[in-house]
Amino acid sequence: YDGCQEQPVDMDINLPDYCPDIQRILKCQIYPRITSRNVSGENLTLDGAYTVKVLYLDPEAKCVRCTESSDTFSADIVLKQPAENACVTAFTRVEYINCRATSPRKLNIHGAFSVCAKAVCQGQNEIVGNICGDDIEQKKNAFTVNNLVGFSHEQFSVDEILELAAGKPPADSIVRADAFASLQDYSIAANKLMVKGEILLKFLYMPDEENGMPQQMEYTVPFSQMLGCDGADETCLTDVRVSVAAVETEIKNDYSGEKTFFDTQMKLYASASFYKTAEVMSVSDAYSKKFDISVNAKQKTFESLVRFAGEDYVHKTTLSAEDNKIAKVIDVWNETSSTSAEIAGGRITFKGKYSLCVLAVNEANTPFYFERIAEYEYSKEIEDSGENLKCLAFINIGSINYRIEGSGV
Repeated sequence: YDGCQEQPVDMDINLPDYCPDIQRILKCQIYPRITSRNVSGENLTLDGAYTVKVLYLDPEAKCVRCTESSDTFSADIVLKQPAENACVTAFTRVEYINCRATSPRKLNIHGAFSVCAKAVCQGQNEIVGNICGDDIEQKKNAFTVNNLVGFSHEQFSVDEILELAAGKPPADSIVRADAFASLQDYSIAANKLMVKGEILLKFLYMPDEENGMPQQMEYTVPFSQMLGCDGADETCLTDVRVSVAAVETEIKNDYSGEKTFFDTQMKLYASASFYKTAEVMSVSDAYSKKFDISVNAKQKTFESLVRFAGEDYVHKTTLSAEDNKIAKVIDVWNETSSTSAEIAGGRITFKGKYSLCVLAVNEANTPFYFERIAEYEYSKEIEDSGENLKCLAFINIGSINYRIEGSGV
């Protein structure tokens, strides 16, 4: 199976009593996340939750406010065949969202996101490798295949109590929590896979002060986890991936009663696929010196995995705020990205797009929001050669740095 299932989002949000009225909506977005994956027979079930967050201006148009609402979802996917030991990769993709204020204290939300999954399991193909008989003349070809010898996955939690930096105002509420898992090392020993890395965690929070502007805090949290990998060893080609499934944060008081701690639980999902290379001999043609024989053949395409590779790339771009002149940037973040790869002339070229969302303040000290799509292209030499090479590429946006230039960033 390799496809997507759309999940509708329809809800009304009534502002709590402690939230001021809506003057203007700045930003509305759906944040879906998959919390569990389960395969039973021919059925794949993906459970999760989503949160709709709305940033808006208060009646004086001087302060950014945030309200949110959450719900759960379940996607049931019918596979083509029973796949109890399938290698499952899954992700979510926001399709669209519409948000309008039906009154100063009520929001109507209509949108959709897709739950996408790919399930791969071991298959068998019969190949004639030799024909017995002294009278048989046969032509043989050798080719390389990769056998999937195992798949391992596990969801685990990393818990940390994080403190605000000196000089930062105490926190009142979390506007957004972004987290990215960076895999730094892995090793296989005694049917176990050890993965190590760092979580890059960024908070945008509302300070516990009247008419305060949202504040940023960034943290780096290490992680390590052991996964089972029966049948795999250090000779395997190994595809290891770690992603952040969810971030849950509660603001805590310090000894003086100020809200300066983030009690944070980060749920990570780690998966690993293990492949071993084997050489297969096949008979492509044959005849008998004594008898008439009938040879039936059919064409079959086999793909051979060469290697897994990763690359860090820094892309620079300039964003125009058009009618507004930026006096201060509150935050810049990414929500969507895409990439593709082409191999030609001994080089691999990556092309794609990603979104940049900007929350800023203009010269009149009024917060405003805008977003842009940036395009990138990156090329590098590759060691591998061959006419039929292809690359399946994916991208993760790790961190974003910015500075104000003229009227933009």
